[in-house]
Amino acid sequence: MRALRLGQLLLRAEGYTLTLEAKKTFREYLEHRKAQPRFANARSVRNAIERARLRHASRMMTTDQAVGRDELTTLTPEDFLGSRVFTDRVDNK
Repeated sequence: MRALRLGQLLLRAEGYTLTLEAKKTFREYLEHRKAQPRFANARSVRNAIERARLRHASRMMTTDQAVGRDELTTLTPEDFLGSRVFTDRVDNK
């Protein structure tokens, strides 16, 4: 999937990584997002990553635990699961 490879390149360029679970979630996100109107490959992938990074930053700001470099640069499934791509699917079932 080209969109997934593009996303991984964008993440790497910004110094971020995905957990194994987050890779699966990101792949699932892209599959669902591509089925929606106005999917614009590179722009949509970049927007998804930017929003995941915002959710990640918000999560990091609210944690009471010590946060190191790995935690600051690794996205997890929850950083993608907050997307409307997933929440709208749950709401519409």
